[in-house]
Amino acid sequence: MRLRAAASCLATLSLVACGDTKVMAFNTPPVVSIIRPLDGATFLSDEVIVVEGVADDSQDAAEDLRLYWTSSLDGDLGEDSPDVNGEFYLALTGLSAGSHALTLTVLDTDGESGSTSVGFEVGVGASGAPSVVMVSPQAGDSFLAGETFSVYGTVSDEQQTPDTLELSLSSSLQGELWSGAASATGSVVVEVAGGLSEGDHVLSLLARDQDGNLAEAGTAIEVIADGRPGAAISEPADGSRHVYTDTISLRGMVSDAETDTELLRTSWESDRDGLLASGAPDSAGNTSVGTTLSLGVHTITLSVLDEEDKVGSDSVVLTVYDPLEVDDDADGWTENDGDCDDGDASVNPGATEICDTIDNDCDGMVNENAWDTWEENDSFAAAFDLGEVDDSIWSSESITMATITLHGSGDVDWFRWDADDEWYDNVGISVRVTGLPSSGTYAIELYQIDGSTATLRDSASGSAALSVSYEGDLFDTDEDLWAIRFYASGWPSGSCSTSYSITISS
Repeated sequence: MRLRAAASCLATLSLVACGDTKVMAFNTPPVVSIIRPLDGATFLSDEVIVVEGVADDSQDAAEDLRLYWTSSLDGDLGEDSPDVNGEFYLALTGLSAGSHALTLTVLDTDGESGSTSVGFEVGVGASGAPSVVMVSPQAGDSFLAGETFSVYGTVSDEQQTPDTLELSLSSSLQGELWSGAASATGSVVVEVAGGLSEGDHVLSLLARDQDGNLAEAGTAIEVIADGRPGAAISEPADGSRHVYTDTISLRGMVSDAETDTELLRTSWESDRDGLLASGAPDSAGNTSVGTTLSLGVHTITLSVLDEEDKVGSDSVVLTVYDPLEVDDDADGWTENDGDCDDGDASVNPGATEICDTIDNDCDGMVNENAWDTWEENDSFAAAFDLGEVDDSIWSSESITMATITLHGSGDVDWFRWDADDEWYDNVGISVRVTGLPSSGTYAIELYQIDGSTATLRDSASGSAALSVSYEGDLFDTDEDLWAIRFYASGWPSGSCSTSYSITISS
């Protein structure tokens, strides 16, 4: 309409004067802001809460605006108008304990509106409220941006146990950081993983009891920009374990926003073994070294130094161990302690030897408590010497071993003797084994000995009873020395102490 009126006036300018043109006005909504309380503020239950702010409207005078107050907990709180400068002041009392969202709505004469809100807690420090102490950090402490740190505190309450209180930790710049519970003793430990953004933060530890009473402790800290170079260890993994003979690969990457990578200086260190390597990374920032480490728990640190002498670092913890010092079967004995089978908890130097095929007590012997009188005679070289078994002319003599045992599947009994062969007394050998259980399979072998050579002359196998024999050459006087080998080819389990008899005649 305004454009048409202007065009008509131009078209008849030479003939008539232009008439008045009416311009339409458009109403804009009012605006309002709350100066105090600050968002996140806390108040005692009996404290007067002062609300201040400013309202404005482009079309209406400030005193013609209407203000309406509501609480998320207590509903409508009343209405008012600002002064001629648009400023308003409100004193609130008797609000319910808890978290309030206070909303202020401003309405102009044309019905347009604007609003704003602020959140605060009521009931902090009220009678019967919990007790909160922030131990650390303390006021004025500073941290690097992104640096992980921990907040320590304690809480208590006269009406309920500390671990039933509702807790929260918040930052004035970043809002709520954590919510949870204390330990049963009231200890509070919160790790702020990844740290905070740069700036001045007020940390608040808030506790709420079952009646809605609140208590708070806070501290102001500074978070500054982290201008240090970066370091990150990729190998070995934190908590890894390594055998002491291993060459351990240490790998990492370094970087810096200001210094060229090639100008950075790196070092690898162990808190036990000292400096392991130093130098410069490659063009991509990679650094690596292979090394052996002493036995024990090591903290391995990769450090990087930039041109401004700022240092960044990363660390991992690893363990270097001797596998022979590890008690794999948890029986209280390691291999260095003498455990001969660290995969079997029933086998160790403190175990009791029992009748089986295992060296239970790791003393190098099997079933030694069932050894017979003639042990150890498990080989030809260790054969038990019975001496001369032939004191009579033209007749034979015999000897009996009545309590022989085969205490295990690997036990072998060797006996040797002198038959005293003469030209006038021909040798005749007879050996008989009795008392063998029918559940096993046994063998006996008869050997003639000539120096270091043993020639098999007879053998037998079976159970119950076994016999071997040999009739010598009448005119051969060199048939003096003899030996037998007795063993189980099928040893019956559990027969360690079962005794047998061997009778030798010659």
